[in-house]
Amino acid sequence: MDNGIVVITLVRPEVLNALHPEACAEIGLALDRYEADDTARVAIITGAGNRAFCAGFDLQYAEQHPELYRDPLFASEVVRRANNRKPLIAAVNGVALGLGFELALACDLILASTKARFGLPEVKVGLAAMAGGVVRLTREIGPKRTLALVLRGEILSALEGKQLGFVNEVIDGDVMDVARQWAATLACNAPLSLIASKQMVYHSLDLPNLQSALDPRQYPEVMAVLDSADAHEGRHAFLEHRQPEWVGR
Repeated sequence: MDNGIVVITLVRPEVLNALHPEACAEIGLALDRYEADDTARVAIITGAGNRAFCAGFDLQYAEQHPELYRDPLFASEVVRRANNRKPLIAAVNGVALGLGFELALACDLILASTKARFGLPEVKVGLAAMAGGVVRLTREIGPKRTLALVLRGEILSALEGKQLGFVNEVIDGDVMDVARQWAATLACNAPLSLIASKQMVYHSLDLPNLQSALDPRQYPEVMAVLDSADAHEGRHAFLEHRQPEWVGR
């Protein structure tokens, strides 16, 4: 960890960082450690090498372990654990297909190399995207666009992803350099405010109407910020023309 920034790297380059149960468990543990570490402010998830973020579910491994096809939760568990309170950045350095795309979509921000490719091509191998990708993508780009992508097993470029709105920035160069810059910007801000802002964005989508969503009492993390030590520190630092010193409480 460097200045509150955690980097989680998928390291299975021989299979384009495709995931099997052991890899999913390791990622889940890394995400749990990130969530539990009060000094960790932002995490970046990326893939080893320069060809892939994650090519998805490791089908070669699954052929040797056919029981996995009867367990739809093993892959979705790692994506569920990405839904923690703190910010997650996906630094997509190559292909992000199937489970890899679903993992990227579970992150809060997606930064993509010009070499990145995105897709949920499970229909081409007789499967379906069961780890949340279809649901998240529908919320981000709408049902018609999602169906066009999923039913055809279409692969999108990074630029197409940005045009559709699920990619934040396309980078012609080292995506990790830019990801670290974004992470450093986030890490300078109040950690409780980052958590509260993230909760407000996501939880507001589940509330029944605008009136409910506008009520700050709907968001426990927002209410916790109001009288926090960091809120007092932030105001004093602003008035004293200095950088705040956050304590995360």
